[in-house]
Amino acid sequence: MSSLIPPPPSPRPRSAGKHIVVRGLLAGLLKGEWEGGARLTEAEAVEKFGVSRTPVREALLELQGLGLIELRRNCGAVFLPFGPDQLREIYDVRSLLEVEAARLAAGRLDHVTLDSLFAAFTAIRESGGIDPDWKHDRTLHRTLAAASGNHRLSSEISRYGEVIQSVREIVGEQSYGIHETTADEHLAILEAIRQGDSEAAAAAMRAHLAQASDSAANAAGTMRSLSSE
Repeated sequence: MSSLIPPPPSPRPRSAGKHIVVRGLLAGLLKGEWEGGARLTEAEAVEKFGVSRTPVREALLELQGLGLIELRRNCGAVFLPFGPDQLREIYDVRSLLEVEAARLAAGRLDHVTLDSLFAAFTAIRESGGIDPDWKHDRTLHRTLAAASGNHRLSSEISRYGEVIQSVREIVGEQSYGIHETTADEHLAILEAIRQGDSEAAAAAMRAHLAQASDSAANAAGTMRSLSSE
């Protein structure tokens, strides 16, 4: 088992285009630019986001898979209602996936990887600092997904992780001062993993994602309220 924690991959130009569209559509939904029932054609998305049709199609397919839009023949993308409640539903699914990953990962991470993660989150907690771009957060969740030993589970976690990261960028959670709280939660997860206690690891992950869900939903509600003023 490798003891190195890989850095977040740099997006390729094509995936970067898809991210631009996903982020833009999520931002519009969160701000109320599009309400349920509104529609957007591929041509309109190409013009709006300045990318080719391929990343637009990839982004629309991803958002359809997450239940945020429906793709209809000769109609384009039809937006489904989206706000704090729907965001909580996304976190609920993420929790189902990642709680199981934490359970499976318990006792399966090597000491070097664990020590690196412990050091990162301890530094955040003790310094009162932040986790720039959620780098350590994403590394921890990706590492536990890989350590679960279940490729399909890891792939689904990655898919939900991408949209969660886009939501974080949009609502600007870093300004809500939650990094010290999440550092404590991550350390609790890591301690259970180190002890090989699968039930404690699952419980710690569940508590962490419940807090993350509340934070994201509250931030999204605040942002929507400000946008409507």
